[in-house]
Formats: sequence, C-alpha cells, structure tokens
Amino acid sequence: MHFLGIDYGTARTGFAVGDDTTGIAFPRTVVESAGDNLEDFIRKTIEEEKIDAIVLGLPKTLAQQESDSTRAVMDFAQKLKQLFPDVPIHFQDEVFSTKAIQPGTVVKDKIDAASAALILQSFLDKKN
Repeated sequence: MHFLGIDYGTARTGFAVGDDTTGIAFPRTVVESAGDNLEDFIRKTIEEEKIDAIVLGLPKTLAQQESDSTRAVMDFAQKLKQLFPDVPIHFQDEVFSTKAIQPGTVVKDKIDAASAALILQSFLDKKN
C-alpha cells in the first residue's frame, strides 16, 4: 500500500509519502494551507503516487487531551473524507513530531515535510 503522510497546519501543511513494502517514509514538500492549492496538491499526489490511504498527524496535548489544533485536524479530515471518499484516513499521534526535527538538519521551510515523514514513519513502524 502507498501512503500519503500529512502534517496539517492552519498556515502550512507538510507532506510525505511511503509504502508498507519498504517501510520507509520520505518527506515531499510543504504547501500553504489557505486556498484551493492544498486540495489540488492532495488530489494530484493521490493520482500520481497511486495513494491507497492517508495518514494524518493528530496533535494532542501531553496529557492526551484534545486542543484547538486537534479540532482543526478533525475538521480537515472531514473535508478530506468528502473530497476523497474512497481513500481511507488513519490518524497517528504526532506529539513532538515537529519538535523532534533536529535544529540545523532541515531547511526551515521544509520542517513540516520532515514532520509529516516522522508521522508517517511512526505509522509504518507500528503497522509492521
């Protein structure tokens, strides 16, 4: 199966791709979240990469409580379900995903893509 990892944010959204054959997630890009560019990018990626499922990072507090960010991701997930009803969505806890990126190892404007790769890698590791 081919997976699209998404680190959704209200300003920017990071993307990664991976599959369960190799078990490796690769960061792709970051897209501004406002406007139709985000939906267009996801649609194009699903088609070109032959994506079977989406793995969406789910932010929670350290106490595993919902936050405003959690609700924003859940709203985004509902939109994805409407746009791509045949593509299942899996949620992966993303606590510390952005903070786990070592300073200086990733260009600043690619941090969200690296975070999406960590989210997807966590999902693939758990799956395997």
